[in-house]
Order: sequence, then C-alpha cells, then structure tokens
Amino acid sequence: MKNKSSLLRRTGLVGLVLSVAPLLAACAAQPTPPLASAPEANSITVIGRGEVSAKPDVARAQMGIEVMAPTVHEATTTAAARMAEILAALKKAGLAEKDIQTSNYSIQLVRQPDVPPWMAMGYAQPSPAPAPAVAPAPAAPAAAPAGRGQKPAQPPAPKPPAADLAPAAPPPPTHVYQVSNTVMVVIRNLDQVGPVLDAAVAAGANNVWGVAFGLDETDPLEARAREKAIADARARAEALAKLQGVSLGRVVAISEIVEHGQIYAPRAALASGGYAADMGTPVSAGEVPFGTQVKVVYALENASPAPRK
Repeated sequence: MKNKSSLLRRTGLVGLVLSVAPLLAACAAQPTPPLASAPEANSITVIGRGEVSAKPDVARAQMGIEVMAPTVHEATTTAAARMAEILAALKKAGLAEKDIQTSNYSIQLVRQPDVPPWMAMGYAQPSPAPAPAVAPAPAAPAAAPAGRGQKPAQPPAPKPPAADLAPAAPPPPTHVYQVSNTVMVVIRNLDQVGPVLDAAVAAGANNVWGVAFGLDETDPLEARAREKAIADARARAEALAKLQGVSLGRVVAISEIVEHGQIYAPRAALASGGYAADMGTPVSAGEVPFGTQVKVVYALENASPAPRK
C-alpha cells in the first residue's frame, strides 16, 4: 500500500515538471526588448520667437481722490462727497456702469514728525543774542553846588521795554487721517480718453495713474504671432542642422510661452499743478505689441546614433 502511494506521488511530480517545462522554454526564447533611447538623442531643440503689433481698441486708467483731515469723520465725509462728484462726471462723459469699478479704499493714520517746542508754540527759531555794546554813560549836567543840608539831583531811571503781547500760534496737530478712494475705468472710445481724464480732474480727482492701452480681443494677434514663432523655430532648426550635416525629421515636442506688452500714456499732463480747464490732456495711443515664443524639439535624420554607455 505504501509503495503504491509513493508511486502515485512520483508520477504526479513528473507530470507537473513536464507541463511547466514548455512554458519556461517559451519565456526564455523571447528576446529582451532594447532600452528606449533618451528623447535628447538624435534631436535638436530650438526656441522660436514671433512679435506683432496692432492699434489698441481700449484704454484703462485708475483715478480717484485722496484727502487728509484731523478726524476720521471729516476725512471720510469729504472723500465721499468728492468721489460722488467724480463718478457723476465719469458717467456724464459716457462711461457705462460696468466699466467703473472700485479698486482701492483705505483709511490711514498719518503721524506728524516730532517738532521742537519753539516750533510747536508758533515762535520763530531763537538765535543767540549778540553781546550788548557798552556805551559810555552820558555826562550829567553840571548841577549847582548844593547848599548845606541838600542832596545832589539824580538822573531819571530808564523805562523797561514794552512786553510782546502777540498771541502764540496753536501747536501743529500730532496726526491726521488720510482717506484714499480709487476706481478702475475702462474707456472703449479712444477719442474720449483725454476728455474723460479732464472731466475726472475737473470734478476733484487728484490721483490719476496707470493709463494703459490694450486690445479687448487678442485672439487674432496671438494667431499671427504664433505663425511667426513657428516659422522662426523651423528656420533656426534648419540652420543648426545644416551646420552639423544632418536634416530635420518630425516634430517630437512643442510648447508655447506667451508674452504680453502694453503702451503707457505719459503722466506729465495729468499733474494737478498748473491745470488749465481750457487745455485738453494730450494722450497718444501708439500700438500694442504682442509676442509669443515656442519651444520645438525636432528629430534628426541621417544622424549617427549616440554611443551606448
């Protein structure tokens, strides 16, 4: 009985080995796949640039009011009243409600620098008094000889100078409150840029900056810049390949980097000092530049394979 069980176990083990052996042989017969070459091998990478420009069709500017007062209530009330006048002037100039947006509102405590006591009291700066010149005493008039029992007459004493009774100036405040309120406006009619700025300044705006011209729709400009960048990348790659005696193959990879540009109007005409109501603010729109870059990787043909390490 034992011999029969041992024979059965040996027969099953032999069958298992015979069934697995073909599978192992098939796996061993398959060749090992070669290692994938690095993307940098037999390729060339270039950066192409494309730049175009066009006339702008929209302008953006920041404008607002800045006031200072001894109290928060006075500063905020004054700023609110003047800002209301500015907004009314902007709407009267033709700006839509959607094109006026508050961009900044702040209240700050501004401390005044320390001042000397003589300045705080409103006095003039004291200067060292010169040493008084010693004048010879006037000669006393000759008096008649005093009689027996009489004292000689004495000259009258000088009167003291009158005291300065001018009231002292009040001391300067130790701090003030500064309130700033700014709006960002979009001007879609470029012929109205100057008149809009003039209207805001006339209404009380004393902060105007960041006047910038741009394009409301940049897709056509981007397409033109992209075409130039691709052509520039191809020309650069062909020139480099020619120097190495090889030719370009297919495009392996490509990526784009977009660059935007803006034209800014001069701010000299926006200063509040010397502003004349009959002079319009000169504004020049110029052209808006737009640039893009593309990074292209080309495969190389007729290139010797890179040596394996």
